[in-house]
Formats: sequence, C-alpha cells, structure tokens
Amino acid sequence: MLVLDAVILMGGRAERLGGAAKGDLRVEGRTLLERVVAAAEVARDRVVVGEAGASVLPDDVRVVREEPPFGGPAAAVAAGVRALGGDADAVLLLAGDQPFVAAAIEPLLAGFARVTDAGGDGVRAVDAGGRAQHLTCIVRRAALEAAIDAASVDGSIDGVSMRRLLEPLRLADVAVPHEATMDVDTWADVDRVGATGGEGR
Repeated sequence: MLVLDAVILMGGRAERLGGAAKGDLRVEGRTLLERVVAAAEVARDRVVVGEAGASVLPDDVRVVREEPPFGGPAAAVAAGVRALGGDADAVLLLAGDQPFVAAAIEPLLAGFARVTDAGGDGVRAVDAGGRAQHLTCIVRRAALEAAIDAASVDGSIDGVSMRRLLEPLRLADVAVPHEATMDVDTWADVDRVGATGGEGR
C-alpha cells in the first residue's frame, strides 16, 4: 500500500493581490488553504509551508517556514520535505491557492500507480491548455530528495524555480478536470473561483 505524505505551499507574497492574505480568501465557507489541506487528507502526514493565517487546520497538520522566507517554491518544497518523516513512498505537492484541487487527487493517484510500476518518478497535472502544473503532482520521495540535492548550491536552494527543480525527474502528465488547476493570483481569479474576502481591493 502506498505511503503518501503531502507538502502544501502557502508562502508567496501575493503581490498581484496587493499583499492580501491569499490563503484567507473563502470559497463556499472555507479558506483556500483549508480546502487544499482537506484535499490532501489522503496523505498520512501533511505539512503547510508558509502562513496559516486565519485558516483553522487539523491538529495533525504542521506549519513550517522555508529558509530564507520567500525563498521561492523550491525552497518551500525542500523545507516541507525536511519536516516530513523519512519513510514515505511519495510526496503530494500542492499549491495552497487551488480551491478545487480535490478533483485532481484521484487521477494523480491512478496515474502514479501506472507510472511508477513502469519505473517513472511520478506524475504532474496538466491543465485544459496542456500546461504542466508543477505544484499539483505526486513524486517518489527518494527522487524528490535527489532533485532537491541536485538543485542546491552550497546547501541552499533559494530562488530555484519548480520547473528547474523537477526537470531531472521522469514525470508523466495527467489530465485533470479543468477546475482542479484553477488558482488565485489576481483579483480576476478571485472572481473566477467565486472567492470572498481580502483587503485592499
């Protein structure tokens, strides 16, 4: 049986939202972060990297911070992986601003089973336009740790992009429902997903 842990990234500056606390925006009564954490409940262990803000998270969900703060998504992934236990088979990576990402979990799990049986490193979601979603994926734990080590310079992964981090890995693309990859970067996105809240609009 697959042992899966999850790392959820919620540490950006939300500059296109004027610095509003993105994770505190609400869709259908729950914050964006609460919805993503719930989507990751298939995982044994869940770590949020960044700020929990106003979200009320389950007691077993830990919140950590990348070093340096705002060091980029790869640095956040590395911090999250370090905070997990060491015996998981794979890690589910999710962005904390995708309110409907739960729809991606089942297709990713099914794809992961097929790909790793064939010797691959994992799977990543692709959106309706065929664009790879580097923060909606499942990766073998050992392969992800090797990629983090390979991308580090003098022990630091500050400023490394997710594309560069995952580039060495053999990831298969998995089509997921359109809504699963909808994220919130701008006020137009806020309206598109039906979110409420946020200051400074």
